[in-house]
Amino acid sequence: VAQPHLTGEPVYIYTMITILATGKVRERYIKEGMEEYLTRLQKYVKVNYVEKEKLNFPEGYVIALDETGKQYTSEQFAGYIKKKTLEQKNITFIIGGAEGIPTEIKARCNESIALSAMTFPNQLVRLIFVEQLYRAFTIIKGEKDHK
Repeated sequence: VAQPHLTGEPVYIYTMITILATGKVRERYIKEGMEEYLTRLQKYVKVNYVEKEKLNFPEGYVIALDETGKQYTSEQFAGYIKKKTLEQKNITFIIGGAEGIPTEIKARCNESIALSAMTFPNQLVRLIFVEQLYRAFTIIKGEKDHK
């Protein structure tokens, strides 16, 4: 549910987005980039970033980040995020480790998306994804710096 803002634009404060990732980020530059984008995202939505050694299936609407998932342009992804934040209170994006997301977890996900047809290191996927999530919200809000 969107909350009206003073400008009439919706603010997606009632949706909680969780990013659930397998393993820990070790590279400092990735940690710093993620911290920057996670901080920026707080302006638009509640975001919880969780690292676990072993994935358990979470509550709510669950989306796997998987190379076989649906691909979007940044503008299409913004539309997708806008729709999901209006429909769902709790959205969890799952990012697997080096071996991907376990089959039994992936099978239970509501859907899956891909960042690209290319393969990226799983730690870098986290940074790319939080940047794209931030970019999606800047597009939704009509802000100029999304390009």
